[in-house]
Amino acid sequence: MPLHHDDDHTLLHADDGTPLARLRLRDDDGTPLADHVQPLPGAPLDRIAAQARHDLAGRRLHTPDAALAQAVVDTGLRLRRAATDMRHHLADLPAAPTLPDGWTIAPPGWDDDLATGLAAAYGPDHPDGSWQDSDTREIQGMFDNGQPVPPLASAAARVVGPDGRSAGHVLVAGPVPWTEDECAWILNIGVAPHAQGRGLGWALLVHALHGTRAAGLPRLGLEVADANPARRMYDRAGFQVRTRALTIDLPPLA
Repeated sequence: MPLHHDDDHTLLHADDGTPLARLRLRDDDGTPLADHVQPLPGAPLDRIAAQARHDLAGRRLHTPDAALAQAVVDTGLRLRRAATDMRHHLADLPAAPTLPDGWTIAPPGWDDDLATGLAAAYGPDHPDGSWQDSDTREIQGMFDNGQPVPPLASAAARVVGPDGRSAGHVLVAGPVPWTEDECAWILNIGVAPHAQGRGLGWALLVHALHGTRAAGLPRLGLEVADANPARRMYDRAGFQVRTRALTIDLPPLA
C-alpha cells in the first residue's frame, strides 16, 4: 500500500513496497496538505516525485528538501512558494519602541479598516500575492469561533492611528498544531500603506515577541517568503533560520 500511517506520520511507499518518504497529512482550512515531506535515506528523488504525483495527487506538497522540490518541479510542475521557516527563542527581546504621537497598540480584533488596509498592503507585487477574500474570511473565523485556531490574545494586536482607526495588525496563534515544536506562530503581520514608514511593523513584531513570552510559550515562529523585505526586520529582531519551506501544488489525477 503506497501510503502507510505510522503514529503521527505517514510513509510514502513505492508500488513494490519500498519506503520512499516520511510526511504528515493534514488539512489547512480546506486545503489538503502533504506536509514536511522528507526523503528517506537512499530513496531516489525522481522515484519519490513520481510516486507523490500519483499518491498525493490533489494535495499541496510542503518540503524543506530543495533537491526533492526540484525533482517534483522537473515532472512539469511549478514551485508555488519558496520561504524560510524561522524561530525566536524569546531570550534577549528587543525593548518596546516609542510609538509616534497619536499612535497606540490596541487589543486584537478585525474590522473593515484592517481589511481595506491589508488588501492595499498585499498588492499583486507582494511575494505572497494579493490579499484574497478567503484571507479575510479565515481571519474573521478565528475571531468569531476560534477556527482553525484562536488568536493568542497576549501576543496579537492592532495598531490604531490618531483618527481612532485600525491601520495594521499582528495576528498570532499558539500553541499551533502544525509544528513539531511547541511554539506560537505569526499568521499575518501588516501595516496599511498610508501608515508605513513610522516603525509600526517593528512595534507590532516586538509586541508579539513579548506577548508570546508572557503567555508562557517557549518560541515564536513564522514563515517568510523569499524576496519579502520583512525578512530584514525578522533578522534584526533575533529570529533564527530553522529550515526552508518549499511548496508545490500537485494536480488531481486525470
